[in-house]
Amino acid sequence: RIANIANGASLIDETVVYPGDTFSFLNHVTPFTASNGYYEATGYSAGRVVPSIGGGICQVSSTMYNAVLRAELEVVERSNHGLTVGYVPLGADATVAEGSVDFRFRNNLEAPIYIEAYTYGGEVYVNIYGPETRSSNRSIEFYSVTDKTIEPGEDVITKDDTQPDGWQEVTQSAHNGYVASFYKKIYVDGSLQDTVWINTSYYSASPRYITVGTKKDNSDSKKDDSNNKKSEEN
Repeated sequence: RIANIANGASLIDETVVYPGDTFSFLNHVTPFTASNGYYEATGYSAGRVVPSIGGGICQVSSTMYNAVLRAELEVVERSNHGLTVGYVPLGADATVAEGSVDFRFRNNLEAPIYIEAYTYGGEVYVNIYGPETRSSNRSIEFYSVTDKTIEPGEDVITKDDTQPDGWQEVTQSAHNGYVASFYKKIYVDGSLQDTVWINTSYYSASPRYITVGTKKDNSDSKKDDSNNKKSEEN
């Protein structure tokens, strides 16, 4: 996962986006293959945490999304994950999936911008450089509001006849679902001037997945058979 994040960052690093052009994250980081520098790591698929080539790449796209928001560039396409992630607040993530879900933004400035992306000390960084056109006394901040919490459903149980009866293993923990809204606050000279809605994101709840053993212990029945046999011999 760490290697995938570093590889994804390197593939968008040193990119120049000219005025009016749209940047596609997938166009820069795909294909998700070993030959393109990716490894198998965990990722989300159909509400489950599963191994996939390029797992972890969404941490790069989410970091880039936050950089784009702070640069106040135009977001063209962004989707939240199906389940929550732990590295950004609700509503601040941007998932991608090769061939279907992209993160894209447009350079709505009148000059080119330069993207810097790298990893250091176990963290990923994305910086966007360009001419500053905003007033120096203006500042912005972002915050998330949880509109609704969704409880997970009943446990999903899988039976394993190779494990003894009474054995169990939790293969995936339960996760709450959420509806969350993401906002931008705009300040001038430290005074709040406006609050702007950015997105509303829907994260599914996920039940706990458990594998239980169903193999019966035949030692007692074998012991009974042995005792019966001895009784008959006597």
